[in-house]
Amino acid sequence: MTLAHIQPLPASGVRLTDHAAIRVQQRGIPAWFLDLLVEHGTTVHDGHGAVLKTVTKATRRRLHHVLTPKEYARAERWFGVYAVLTPDDAVVTAARRTHR
Repeated sequence: MTLAHIQPLPASGVRLTDHAAIRVQQRGIPAWFLDLLVEHGTTVHDGHGAVLKTVTKATRRRLHHVLTPKEYARAERWFGVYAVLTPDDAVVTAARRTHR
């Protein structure tokens, strides 16, 4: 899969495809949370080359040690968000989980 346009997220190490940039903006997902999700989220391989990053109970425990209580409370709103990444860590799309 060749991704023609991959752009870095401003003030972040996360790279977004054009599709991801549009979806993140449409869905109002903040850049700081995407950065946090990519760095600390639980990784699940989809079996087709993509990687899913999500927040699990283990992720929440890690974030309690990484974030201040105020930052953690701010991040909780976004814990239902997941991101799909390429093997080289470019975000393909991001969305909220609709089922548990």
